[in-house]
Amino acid sequence: MRPALFALAVVACVLLVIAEFSQLNEIRILTVTEKGVKVGSNHNYALLIIAIASLVMAFGAFRGARPAAFALAALGVAALLVVLLADLPEVGREGIYGRDYEGAKAQAVIGFYLETAGAIALLAAGVLTAAFGGRRSDA
Repeated sequence: MRPALFALAVVACVLLVIAEFSQLNEIRILTVTEKGVKVGSNHNYALLIIAIASLVMAFGAFRGARPAAFALAALGVAALLVVLLADLPEVGREGIYGRDYEGAKAQAVIGFYLETAGAIALLAAGVLTAAFGGRRSDA
C-alpha cells in the first residue's frame, strides 16, 4: 500500500507544479477570450514550494516515518488553503474588462482544476499514509 500512496503524493506534487505555470482563469467578452492571471503569479508560487517540501516528506513517509506522513497531510491542508483563500476569489474577477465591458465573464480554466486536484490528492496521500502507512517490516 505504501508504494501506491507514495505514487499518489508524487502525482499530486506534479499536478501542483504544472498548475503553477498554467492559466487560472480567462475572461470572455462576447466572442473574444482574454487570458487572465497565471496560477503561480496569483499567490507568489507558494504551491511550488509546497510541492517541493511535499516530495521530501513523501519520501520520508514512504520510508516509514510517521511524522513525515503527518507533515505531508499538513502540506496538503496548506495547499488546499492556498487554493481556497488565494485563488478561488480570483477566478471570478474580470479586472479592467469587467469595468469597461458589460458582458465580461470570468471563468476557471485548467490551472485552477489542476491545483485543486493536486491539493486534494496531496491531502489524501498524507492522511492515508498517516492512517495506514504503518512501520515497514524488515522480514
